[in-house]
Amino acid sequence: MLPGWLRSLQGGLPALHRDHPVVWQELCAESAPVLTAGLVAEQELPVLIITPSLERAEQWLAILLRLGIPESRLLRVPVGLTPIMEPTGVEREVLHERIQAMRVLQRRESVCLIASVAAALQRTMPPARFEAECLWLGVAHSSEENLPDLSDQLTAIEPGTLVHRLLEDGYEYQEPVRLPGHFARRGGIIDVFPMGAGAPVRIEFFGDEIVSLRRFDPVSQRSVATLRSVLIPPAREVPMGNPEIAQRIRAEWEAHIETQPKSLQASLRENLDADLHPLSQGAPFDRLEVYLPWLVDAHACLIDYLPKESLLILDEPLRLRMAYERLLEEVQQSLDSRAARGDLIPLQAENYLEPSQRLHTHRFTLTLAALADSADNRLDRRVIGTRSLETARGRLPDLWNSLRRWHESGYQIVIATDRPHQVKRALQAAGLPWHESDRLDSPESPSLLLWLGNLGGGFVWDAQRFALITDAELFDRNRLRLPPRRFNEGIPLVSIMDLQPGDYVVHIHHGIGIFRGLTTLERDGVKREYLLIEYAHPDRIYVPTDQLDRIQKYVAPDDKPPEIHRLNSPLWLRRVVKARRKAKEVAQELIRLYALREKATRPPCDPDTPWQQEMEASFPYIETPSQLQAIQEVKRDLESPHPMDRLLVGDVGFGKTEVALRAAFKVIMSGRQVALMCPTTVLAYQHWLTFTERFEPFGVQVALLSRLISPAEQRRTLHGLKTGAVDMVIGTHRLLSKDVQFKNLGLVIIDEEQRFGVMQKERFKQLRAVVDVLSMSATPIPRTLYMALTEIRDMSLITDPPPGRLPIRTYVLPYTDWTIREAILRELQRDGQVFYVVPRIQGIEHVGERIKKLVPHARVAIAHGQMPAQQMESIVLDFYQHRFDVLVSTTIIENGLDMPNVNTLIVEGAERFGLAQLYQLRGRVGRSDRQAYAYFLFKAGKLGEKAEERLQALQEFSHLGSGFALALRDLEIRGAGNLLGEEQHGAMRMVGFELYQTMLRDAIRHLRQGEAHWSPDTPLEEELPPAQLPVDAYIPADYIADVAQRLGYYKRIAGSRTREELKDLVRELRDRYGQLPVPLKNLLRIMEARILAHAVGAENITSEGNQLIVKFEPNRRLKARWQLALQQQFPGLSTHPNALSFPLGKQPLEMLIQVLLALRAQQGA
Repeated sequence: MLPGWLRSLQGGLPALHRDHPVVWQELCAESAPVLTAGLVAEQELPVLIITPSLERAEQWLAILLRLGIPESRLLRVPVGLTPIMEPTGVEREVLHERIQAMRVLQRRESVCLIASVAAALQRTMPPARFEAECLWLGVAHSSEENLPDLSDQLTAIEPGTLVHRLLEDGYEYQEPVRLPGHFARRGGIIDVFPMGAGAPVRIEFFGDEIVSLRRFDPVSQRSVATLRSVLIPPAREVPMGNPEIAQRIRAEWEAHIETQPKSLQASLRENLDADLHPLSQGAPFDRLEVYLPWLVDAHACLIDYLPKESLLILDEPLRLRMAYERLLEEVQQSLDSRAARGDLIPLQAENYLEPSQRLHTHRFTLTLAALADSADNRLDRRVIGTRSLETARGRLPDLWNSLRRWHESGYQIVIATDRPHQVKRALQAAGLPWHESDRLDSPESPSLLLWLGNLGGGFVWDAQRFALITDAELFDRNRLRLPPRRFNEGIPLVSIMDLQPGDYVVHIHHGIGIFRGLTTLERDGVKREYLLIEYAHPDRIYVPTDQLDRIQKYVAPDDKPPEIHRLNSPLWLRRVVKARRKAKEVAQELIRLYALREKATRPPCDPDTPWQQEMEASFPYIETPSQLQAIQEVKRDLESPHPMDRLLVGDVGFGKTEVALRAAFKVIMSGRQVALMCPTTVLAYQHWLTFTERFEPFGVQVALLSRLISPAEQRRTLHGLKTGAVDMVIGTHRLLSKDVQFKNLGLVIIDEEQRFGVMQKERFKQLRAVVDVLSMSATPIPRTLYMALTEIRDMSLITDPPPGRLPIRTYVLPYTDWTIREAILRELQRDGQVFYVVPRIQGIEHVGERIKKLVPHARVAIAHGQMPAQQMESIVLDFYQHRFDVLVSTTIIENGLDMPNVNTLIVEGAERFGLAQLYQLRGRVGRSDRQAYAYFLFKAGKLGEKAEERLQALQEFSHLGSGFALALRDLEIRGAGNLLGEEQHGAMRMVGFELYQTMLRDAIRHLRQGEAHWSPDTPLEEELPPAQLPVDAYIPADYIADVAQRLGYYKRIAGSRTREELKDLVRELRDRYGQLPVPLKNLLRIMEARILAHAVGAENITSEGNQLIVKFEPNRRLKARWQLALQQQFPGLSTHPNALSFPLGKQPLEMLIQVLLALRAQQGA
């Protein structure tokens, strides 16, 4: 619903005509989205808005959203020209969003699509071809009534045929299915994530008939809703190839290649051969879109998908035309550049873009023009006459004079702001009455309305006696709050599932060995699957899969390989005892600090003030869910009577600073001072800029104390801290000096605490007893460790990437001077900066010289770890202030530094870096809403197998696939080491991180119960009684073919401790893989029997001859009345105080479970 003040303006707008275009002219840019919002809201068919640029499209999106158009009705349409302009494929997210746009237009859904001119005019397959490529599947039989006609849906298709069709349409086989464009088959079940859909779909067959369609969660893989039908569009905008097309392309390209210089011909033929192989087979590949002119006979663009009765809105035709000409030139330059280096034959940009005249071929069009254009007299032109208030920015006296004049003249004035309290004070001072509202359905249209929500720019409409004033005019702030981009998130990783033969594993009883694979063994006619683990020669063991809960993958905080010993070596037991004692020390210290803090008291902070709300409203983004959670947790701590000591963990750029900002402001509003401590001068300077900008409008004094500040300024700051004139100080460990004295220090914020020295850390411990402390870390920690420590350590995790970020475009390429020159030039053309990382200090000066030769006008700086700290900080600061364009360095690029202007990363010798290192380096770019690029360059022909695997994983980074998850896992282990301290690294190395974590959890649990409960010999976790029964019990490979998936389920089955967990697993297996085979049912029943046996005190379950025997622990003997009751209930059952037995019949497991259930009932009676 539109706000009341906007609805009242709609009557002043000219009517539109469906049979011919209309132009609204003399309409300023600020007023265009506001005045057309009503038109968008009332359309029942799709609306397409075409803007000159991506930035303008984002602006439209934010304004329409704030004016009440639901987010579900607004869709961005990205540009998919990457493969044309660069030697890489189109990003999965871009394809997903573009095909989503084609889907909703084809289905005539009531949505508003916002596209830049590049996105709108990019060529694609015609609508009729797209329709033919789509698959619409339906359920064969249903008891539901009033169903749509199924005549155009496929309700029966042979599963193999469907798989073939998905491959033809560009879908890729990937198990499990988590990302758009992937599918997998497991017997009579096919999972597919349709491009453009919100979630993947599970298709279940009975023979050839589709008996069930279910939407499922890509993370848990569990079904969440049943569907009646599903539309599966092609996975690419370009049809797949075939042998005939491939042959035609070869003939044409060969003719062109012959005309090219000899030096380029070999490269051109090599690229052509690499592309034609998948092209002839109809398989997808990165450069598929390059061949669009040969793959599609008739060209089309997004406008062709728009229904004839739908509204097309063109935003500023003059700027659209200029943007199109720039785009055409940019695409042509890229094509020429690629042709010059032998990547492509000479091609024309017009092959990939529709002509700009296509913008004017749709009948029901509204053009929004700032100027009166008399070039075409045939157009139906209507003068609106709005004028921008851009010239009023920063000239408040003139603006307030105009506002009074408008008010006296009877204008309706709307002030749209995120800072209502400041505006109210100004209105009071001016003696102007106002009405306040933040409701969209507010019916009031008072003469002066204070409306909550900045709209990015004001305007005046004299004909309607209306004025809109925004924060852009009042505070020279025109940033709009953007909705989050809905990119697919990373893949959760269960550590056992990424186990590969050759990996180190830890057996809780036998120690560290090498996993050699899964193997099926048959003993006494019974089949089971085992893990083969190799120890020091010649020892090896076969571990039954039902004991997989005793095994973890070995992961340590560093890359050193562990020592392998022989089985039964006393060394392992000594290591376990030593590591458990170390874990106990950590737990004791954390519990001691927690208890001290619980005893200490201080006056709580005041609840949020209106100033707090206003400062928070100036945050230009929509907070992420985990960021909001962290903010609430910090505020709750500050408002409690006990000092806060909270650790805030989140990746760089995930919004930790905003949490710190809000905490600092809250403490300052409560009359106390704040100190923010950083490990480096550069980071301190950056924080000072951020805090000053946000706090300045509220009169909060923020000072910087570092070597960058003159002695006189430092003296003034120290005096201000002592007298209370300075509210907040930001600096390095200089803040711990004796001459720094506060009048009333309330909060200390420590950024990257693990990077400070031992002396500083000791001082932090003392501070924690008397003031609130918020410690921030950019290195993520494992969620499992977080869960283990939350009882005794207050922690907040920020896990969501921020809104508006584009995935970093990642290239893994062999090193060439051309690549480096192109990458740097492109970044410099948009006035950006470049990080250039090398693996070694040796030769770094030569690299700098080489870059200067390749790009002579680039300002190049060099920094590395062997420089004096002051010199290095000075260089990094100069780079931050854009005195240099390229920073050549080793991996010393600051962890916490936020450099939004640096959006290209080049890593030379990428094969020399670890996956976690490369992931962290890559995180140094992509901090703004600009597209960021990461180039990982390797020496051609010098790649080892491991290096190749790392680089392959890197290519998945741009769509956050499994490579991302593996790198994150590596990083998290390092984060755990940082959190728990250097002295715990050795313990983690001795037993592996997973087992150490179990030890820590165990120590915390026992110490909270009392010291007497803990001993290094106490079993870490209660183990279930073993069961050796004469039945096949395993997961057949033809049921779950993927070894990693199979291992994952074995681990979960072995780790189950309740019957409810097993039932849940059965539901999941049935949902994902179909009916359970008998060996798997047996495995689950044995597990259920072991859980029950543990509950009744059994020691083990075995079989001898034709008898099944359950033996009991000495302290859990069977009472006589229990034995009698069981014998009466189960004829043939023999009992003894220490055992019970019965004949192995047809269903021994069912009988065993029933007996154990009956015994449990007897024990509880």
